[in-house]
Parts: sequence; C-alpha cells; structure tokens
Amino acid sequence: MTDSIDVTFDDELDAAVRARWRALAEAGLPSLSTHQGASNRPHVTLAAGATLELQGRPDFRPFPVRLGAPLFFPRRSGAVLALGVVPGVALLELHDRIAALVQGAFDHTRPGFWTPHVTLSRRLTREQTATALDTLAAIGPYPDGRVLGLRFWNGGTRTVSDLVDP
Repeated sequence: MTDSIDVTFDDELDAAVRARWRALAEAGLPSLSTHQGASNRPHVTLAAGATLELQGRPDFRPFPVRLGAPLFFPRRSGAVLALGVVPGVALLELHDRIAALVQGAFDHTRPGFWTPHVTLSRRLTREQTATALDTLAAIGPYPDGRVLGLRFWNGGTRTVSDLVDP
C-alpha cells in the first residue's frame, strides 16, 4: 500500500469534483464515484511513497486553487484521467515545505518532477477517452475554490489523520 500527504478542498470545490465523478459514471465510464470509502474525497497528493515519514508539522494556511485542463497518465491497466491543478505560488510553496519534511517519497512526487492533479478516473481505455473528454466539456468551466485541509493517508492501516488543527 502507499502512504500519501494530500490537500483537500472547500465544500464547493469538493462538490464540483464529485459532480465530474458522477458525470463520468453516468456516461458508463470508470469513475472514483464508485469508491465509497470514507477516505475517498477529492484531493491533490503532495507526496506519496511506500512508507512516508513526516518529520515535524508543516506550516499550513488555506489558499485559493484553480483546477485546469484534463490530463492522462498512461498505465498498463488503462489511463488515469485527472484535472490538472494550476500550480500557484501557495501550492508550490506548500509542496516544497512538505518535501523538506518527508522521507520516502516517490521521485515523481518530489519538487521538479511532480504534476499536481485531481484524479477523476482510473483504468480508462483508449476507446473511452473521447467520451470522457466530451463528458467533462459538457459540465462547463474548470472550477476553482480553496484548499482548506492537509491530511496524511496511511495505506497500511487505511486511515486518515488531519495534519492541521480545525
């Protein structure tokens, strides 16, 4: 299992991502809407690794964020479909602070190699990509909102811990 450190969104942006999950599912496509676990919520992963160790608590303040164009990450089991995240200064600075405090992160989540995104679908076939793009386009403009939370996902215990005080 993989551990991760993620940021989460305000209610409006969370709902906008969930609406896209539902639209993909209603179009007969794979979607994260089918994952009903309590920990499944829209997020941006800042660091991921087989075993992450966080050395200290990161400085965190809420900040605005804007989602952007669809991205595809090819995999043997089918592509991951995501919305890109516009890499604003606050997001990049938080990512740098997390990278300085964490041990064991995969290289692709380290500064200089990281692509911020919000996952919408996994295991999307090549034949499904046009339908997925058409479905997303029909929803309207890319949403924006605020990053309000920072959490640690422990893949071994399948638990979430908040890293900021409410």
